[in-house]
Amino acid sequence: MKFKLLAGAAMAAVFAASGAAAQEGWYGAVDLGYHWPDEFEVTSSNNAPNGAPYNWDFSQDDDWAGFARLGYQLTDHWRVELEVGYRSGDIDSVRGGSNQAVVGLCSPGVTRTAAAPDCGPPDGDVSAWTVMGNVIFDIAPNSVINPFIGAGIGINHVSVDINGQFSNVPGATPATAIQNLTVDDDDTAFAYQFIAGLAWRATDQLRVDLTYRYLAGSDLDFNSVGSLGTGLQPGVFSGEYRDQSVTLGLRYIFATPEPPPPPPP
Repeated sequence: MKFKLLAGAAMAAVFAASGAAAQEGWYGAVDLGYHWPDEFEVTSSNNAPNGAPYNWDFSQDDDWAGFARLGYQLTDHWRVELEVGYRSGDIDSVRGGSNQAVVGLCSPGVTRTAAAPDCGPPDGDVSAWTVMGNVIFDIAPNSVINPFIGAGIGINHVSVDINGQFSNVPGATPATAIQNLTVDDDDTAFAYQFIAGLAWRATDQLRVDLTYRYLAGSDLDFNSVGSLGTGLQPGVFSGEYRDQSVTLGLRYIFATPEPPPPPPP
């Protein structure tokens, strides 16, 4: 019985209400954290030597992400915000399956032989800028720990910069055995995201947000250029950018808290 009473008291302390409603009005926030992009699955507009498109994965290293938000608390439970985000990361590999006529891209400027067949990663990186309009629902707005969920729609501007050597060139002669490919392009497409997290009430006007985001959207197009005009030319690569991130942020509420009610007579 005593254990149950202690457990109940502990839970009540964690989720204790502050005694005042959430302040309606403007707030600003900054978030920094970590993101891990899904493999960027792309398909080419031109066919490979086997008569089928190139189906490759642009794999990107996990890296840091940052967000800035300006929002408005509509009610105790609902708020809306405009969010600008940035995600970046180096290219880890560009490759397709074993059914591909051209398996992928290797490090540029490296001559592979039977004695040294290693294929290192290509050079480059992928970066993404997002502008999103979010709607957030605060589950326990007057508690010290407030879980929240939300969703957003907007645009995603992705830049791809890749330079690599084709891992193999079918039917190559000594003059065409080494060919490079450059993908240096950017595109903007519709994007959406799902949001979940926890907010800790540090003070009446300061919140500490732990936020998870899942980002996806419409296909993006990136033009590629092969180094040999009569050689391999995949054309335009198209695919969907998907990403997950976890950030820790500070949210400052500009509205001053309401004064406490007067004491009873």
